[in-house]
Amino acid sequence: MSDRAPTAESSRREATGALLAVLTGVLFSFVVILGKGLLNGQPPFALLFFRFAVAAAILAVLTVASGRPLLPERGERLGLAAVATLGYGTESALYWAALNHGSAAAVTLLFYTYPVLVMLVAIGIDRRVPASALLLALGMAVGGSAIVVVGGSGVDITRVGIVLALTCAVAYTAYLTGAARVIRKTNPLTTATWLAAGVAMANLTYALILRGWSLPTGSYAALRVLGMGVSTAGAFVCLIASLQRIGAVRNAILGTIEPVMVALLAALFLGEPITASIAAGGVLILVAGILATLVRGERVVEPDL
Repeated sequence: MSDRAPTAESSRREATGALLAVLTGVLFSFVVILGKGLLNGQPPFALLFFRFAVAAAILAVLTVASGRPLLPERGERLGLAAVATLGYGTESALYWAALNHGSAAAVTLLFYTYPVLVMLVAIGIDRRVPASALLLALGMAVGGSAIVVVGGSGVDITRVGIVLALTCAVAYTAYLTGAARVIRKTNPLTTATWLAAGVAMANLTYALILRGWSLPTGSYAALRVLGMGVSTAGAFVCLIASLQRIGAVRNAILGTIEPVMVALLAALFLGEPITASIAAGGVLILVAGILATLVRGERVVEPDL
């Protein structure tokens, strides 16, 4: 019985981590839908500042109300501040800036090279090649994402947009791998609070330095930004909790559910049709997610990022 208990506990932990990774993708999909049309070609920094400031305020209140400390654990504070500002803060600014230089399909397609980059970083750091099942899951996830975004709309992007989107993928890779290594003891609520605050400050800094302060416009802009902040707060908590359970590689693979969820939400709220390519890509991503979940926490199989 003593041998089975840890195995059962580990299985529950990893199943929870996989579910949280999927929920992260769902919540980030709401962010994309709510933010659609708010920029109109303008710099994204003000929108992102308000989005993450709202998320930080919500998370700070929840952290205090739940009796958790506002400060991260000693030894993790500097690293957390770095991955928040340099990693996620840069990634968010680059992604929304890239949307001004190409179609959403093209930007998303280039951004979703990040699971491959995360896998390559894992192999390079730990000098271990993951199990064939995880490699297969990676290929299916990236392929499924490509089918969804290419089939969903036209792929059109400038050279500047390509550079921005690929740099965004690199920044997100740095964030995922860095966060999974730095954040060991700090609870997800405290971590998410610092993460959101760091990203808000990063985008405020970019706006001031680059003189790119432009308020979001459109119908119900304030309410939509508020909704983006609420969704971001939930997504951050789920993301950190997932990273602590299943690591960066499997989290990245499961995160490819996001373009499918964006398509489904667009169909539900914006009246956009569900095409055969979206359905086919969704099936590939679903199977990839199942494979990634079934690969257990052996270090030789899943590098501990």
